[in-house]
Amino acid sequence: MNPDMPNDDAIITSVLEGRTADFEILIKRYSAKIITFISSMTADRDEARSIAQDVFLKIYQNLPYYKKQNNFSAFIFKIAKNMTLNWLNRQKRTVFFSRLLGREFNQPQFRQAPAQTLDPEAAERDEKINRSLRSLPEDQRIALILKVYLELSYKQIQEISGWSIPKIETLISRAKSRMKKNISLQENNATFVLKARKNEL
Repeated sequence: MNPDMPNDDAIITSVLEGRTADFEILIKRYSAKIITFISSMTADRDEARSIAQDVFLKIYQNLPYYKKQNNFSAFIFKIAKNMTLNWLNRQKRTVFFSRLLGREFNQPQFRQAPAQTLDPEAAERDEKINRSLRSLPEDQRIALILKVYLELSYKQIQEISGWSIPKIETLISRAKSRMKKNISLQENNATFVLKARKNEL
């Protein structure tokens, strides 16, 4: 962050004093990280942008309740986490009722964002990682995204999640182990399918 720029708490004070346009500084400061965090959980970049807009609206509405202790990043990610989990739960309920009623909904539960590279091998590797990430339990996925993808400290993750640091360390360790197994399994399955197809020829 530019040392000449005001810190988060100073900007919030300014907004609460009536200079509401200053809130745009916080949006620019955090929007990319928030969208990355949400899209890592939803696997849908477009939906992540939509949820992020709601997150910033929610944050703006709740600024009077924010305690200025230089922990705004924890405040904003906690709101983003809760709103994203609510969205995922709504998606699960939509799929459940669509199956219960025997109806097919046009939108799938998860839509993978297009690969950011034209390299087929890199795109395939990214897809394996994304599939493995989505298969993790929610608590492991959140811990891993916050630590590895967003490079937050254990203290910051503790403030966002409410988990103890030992629990966070355990969740991340289990998530990494599970992802390695999932990716290895995907590669073994792909090798098996390839061999089976060769035998059919």
